[in-house]
Amino acid sequence: MVAQIIFTGIDALPTITFLALAAGFVFTFRLISVLNSVGAADEIVSLLINIICLGIGPFLAAIILISRTGSAIVVDIGNMKLHGEIEGLEMLGININNYLIAPRLIGTAISQLAITVYFTFIALVFGITLSGLLVSSSHLELLFEISTAVTPFLVMVFVIKNLLFGFVIAATSCYSGLSVRTSPTEVPQQATRAIVNSLVAIFIIEGLLALALL
Repeated sequence: MVAQIIFTGIDALPTITFLALAAGFVFTFRLISVLNSVGAADEIVSLLINIICLGIGPFLAAIILISRTGSAIVVDIGNMKLHGEIEGLEMLGININNYLIAPRLIGTAISQLAITVYFTFIALVFGITLSGLLVSSSHLELLFEISTAVTPFLVMVFVIKNLLFGFVIAATSCYSGLSVRTSPTEVPQQATRAIVNSLVAIFIIEGLLALALL
């Protein structure tokens, strides 16, 4: 599980940092500028929380996990299946679910949550700071307004959403890896299938949560 967290979370930090800085400029900075220009400054904090923290942050983090971790899990488990390693573990009396599946599910879910926290923090701080330097220094106050506007309910939704994303990504990838039978060509096929199925699942979860929060 620790190895899964290191690979999924820590090893992805350079990519996450770059994307967070880009999102801070593309989304946070531009959103503040547009809303301020049309006189909707009172809605800035609410929109930043809903769009960046609950929308873009978890979704982009999930995309990164699907492309990196999801495919890696499929290849890892698929190759173990091809080489007979899983059958060997079962013959030794080792529970595959406890030894291979559960650590990946837990590690990926924790990593998804941690990556999203890191991503949204950088995207918000960088975008607001950039807006404060280039547009108006009063925008820096948004950092304090956001910290006071976050409620326990929003935190609960944020945590549940990210843990669910990570769990679904890992579960889909593990299932695809275990679906490999006898041919090496099945590994890339199952990896592609896992990516597509994970994306579909993320969109469905995103839509259901959006409807539930209306």
